Amino acid sequence: MLPITARTVYIDPEVAKRPNCQHRLERILPHIHCDDIREYDEQARKEINSIASRRHGKDDFGDDAILAFTTFDEKRRGWHYNWRDEAVQHGGVCQPGPQLNIVAGCVYRCAYCGFGRRIHFSLDVEQFVDGLDEVFARHPNSRLYKYSNTTDLPPFEPELDAIPPLVRRFADEPDRYLMLFTKSDQTDFLHNLDHRGHTIISWSLTCDTASRLIDKRTPSLEERIQAMRRAREAGYLVRARLSPVVPISNWQNEYESLFERLYDQVRPDVVTLELLGWMEFSDLTAMFPPGLLDSDALAAAESAADELRDVTWGPFTQQTHEEGYRFCIETSRRISPGTPISVCHGTADTWKSLGSIMEMTPDDYVCNCGPLSAPGGPLYDQFHQPSPNPEII
Repeated sequence: MLPITARTVYIDPEVAKRPNCQHRLERILPHIHCDDIREYDEQARKEINSIASRRHGKDDFGDDAILAFTTFDEKRRGWHYNWRDEAVQHGGVCQPGPQLNIVAGCVYRCAYCGFGRRIHFSLDVEQFVDGLDEVFARHPNSRLYKYSNTTDLPPFEPELDAIPPLVRRFADEPDRYLMLFTKSDQTDFLHNLDHRGHTIISWSLTCDTASRLIDKRTPSLEERIQAMRRAREAGYLVRARLSPVVPISNWQNEYESLFERLYDQVRPDVVTLELLGWMEFSDLTAMFPPGLLDSDALAAAESAADELRDVTWGPFTQQTHEEGYRFCIETSRRISPGTPISVCHGTADTWKSLGSIMEMTPDDYVCNCGPLSAPGGPLYDQFHQPSPNPEII
């Protein structure tokens, strides 16, 4: 487990009443550096929930997280935010699978994110896993269950011991798949698990420069690619989520290099693209070092700042999105023609412009975490038919 320096740690008294929870806590606490440990109560709950998910920015390297350890939160099991309907309201296209949460919060300090300010552990993993039948019943048409957009779970292992029970449970589900999101290179503990091909590991990647300067405290791009390679050799389905695609200076050369290294080492089964977004233009100067971003993309974003102020996919313009996505899709197609590649949270206009080169439509597509984006889905299987030319991957 990666070490964590925390400002305050809250522990629910109920944890001590459940031996499985107490044992987890005892394994985790030696890896946490904190002089202020308190009892978790209603006031603590309100304090933790009030912490804004303010983005970390370029100068926040993280020694001030607030941690909470509780037993179990029913709301976190099988939580499903219907982003597809929400996306439609904003002119977007998105259909995620149901989301599972045992931990909310992250050890990393990526400049564009704010999930590192608080980390909430639900320690009764056994209760969580035992209740998955209820989750499956609520989502009978979903074949993919993701863990999770609100954390990076491998850095808490093996002390947390949350991933192995989930992997074993999904190994017994003939038509369901678990997806793990991560930027970690500490995933080798997964290799000896009997996953039976029913766990998919998705790595978030960005180019070398962006990874070094804004994905703070994370493994380098090369370390992530090597972790992906090892996981694939262990029989896991491996995916790449280029998120965020950051339009830095010289971004075309850097992303071309990323694709070349990715396909040479890994051959992921699906690639998804998401341009940096979910912010306003004024956020950019707080998050990125001066001179990092492409001057044309930055100038266009500044000119459109008022227009895109309340648009979820801002601050970059539709033209910047399409240019970035088109370059990445065409580069991917050139290097690995058979690998499905699509956009994440893309606008309807983006799909209208680029759907043909993705060979997908807004109503029928394969992406990173869509509920049907797993083996056995008609379009997924169509993309993964054996190539008549063995040299084409």
